[in-house]
Amino acid sequence: MKNRLLTAALVLSAVSASAQAPKKEEGIDPNKPVSFYKHIRPIFQAQCNGCHQPAKKKGEYIMTEFAALLKGGEEAVAVVPGKAAESNLLKLIKLDEKGKAEMPQKADALHATQIALIERWINEGAKDDTPASAKAQYDMTHPPVYVTAPAVTSLEYSPDGTQIAVAGYHEVLIHKADGSGIVARLVGLAERIQKLAWSPDGKKIAVTGGSPARMGEIQIWDVAAKKLELSKSLTFDTIYGASWSPDGKQLAFGCGDNAVRAIDTTTGKETLFMGGHSDWV
Repeated sequence: MKNRLLTAALVLSAVSASAQAPKKEEGIDPNKPVSFYKHIRPIFQAQCNGCHQPAKKKGEYIMTEFAALLKGGEEAVAVVPGKAAESNLLKLIKLDEKGKAEMPQKADALHATQIALIERWINEGAKDDTPASAKAQYDMTHPPVYVTAPAVTSLEYSPDGTQIAVAGYHEVLIHKADGSGIVARLVGLAERIQKLAWSPDGKKIAVTGGSPARMGEIQIWDVAAKKLELSKSLTFDTIYGASWSPDGKQLAFGCGDNAVRAIDTTTGKETLFMGGHSDWV
């Protein structure tokens, strides 16, 4: 009996140790080249694309199109294939002695392992292995062309009742409420739009959505100017719901990671996190 108890205890101890042991980073084989599509693109998508996309190209730099990603913006050539030391992108994201970096400007610096991965990818030739099926690009000058009518996941009247915002594919369509025409097509990164919400003053519209099983995105648009004021990527699935605070300074929304969050609508900084939900919010 004692031997059986001892054996059981050893088995339980081994299982416990196995469960607590840190897992190796999945999907990155040190003996194979770094994949842009699998490893590098998700880093840029989460940390950089909000400010460097066709709808909002800070520094004239676009990171959502591969050729533009290499070319760079106002400062210099961003990526020199095979030469990480000469690539301006790497200089901007590298940490100084205080652990700070020039980019991203409005977010925490990239982790040292992420920076090392980007450096390795550049030194390996900065190759694009994006599948052809994933290369379709949509922006304000290249809006979607519909073959069939898309499912309408959200439809919202403006506070004054003169306009209706309708969710489309990669875009929000602003219609005149009397049916006389479209006022604007606001094309962004998120392929699936889940919820639209006008600001209390009716000047802006918040968009929550993303790309299923890949990323969630919040957009805030100045409707009259057709200008994307804020794009923020969060979580690894689409984001749901959108609710403005009465003063228009904060936006709350639900996520697929069991959390409710709120952000400052000007800076995008997270102001609230509630992670106690039992499922998607």
